[in-house]
Amino acid sequence: MRLVFFILLAFSMACGPVRNNKAFEKLSYDDQKKYQKYLILGKDLYSTNCASCHQKDGRGLKKLIPPLAGSDYLQKYQIESAKLIRHGATQSIQVNGVPFTPTMPAHAHLSTLEIAEVLTYINNSWGNEYGFVDSNQVKDYLEEN
Repeated sequence: MRLVFFILLAFSMACGPVRNNKAFEKLSYDDQKKYQKYLILGKDLYSTNCASCHQKDGRGLKKLIPPLAGSDYLQKYQIESAKLIRHGATQSIQVNGVPFTPTMPAHAHLSTLEIAEVLTYINNSWGNEYGFVDSNQVKDYLEEN
């Protein structure tokens, strides 16, 4: 598995950024490498932990599961999004003007790094350009009340 990851990472770096967007261009070279790694690993984590509800394309399920693609909530509330991934959700939120009362399970099994990878993937998929989330940021987010 690690060998496949490093082959994909080397290929993506040789061919340029995995995602060519403004968020990527503003990062240092080291953070660009980390960003690309997070995208690759975040996609796998998303497929395993999130896609069954939020769907492979991030569109959610009508008024039951909020969309992640084009989500104004995700764009505005990165701290809350990290907390939702870790602790789950039962309180109502509004996404793109639509109220949702999700019953999202907690993903306490995901490490801080894995939450950062998932957020980075979601932030930069399906037309989203919400930026890179470092694991240190997620650690800080989760420590806030």
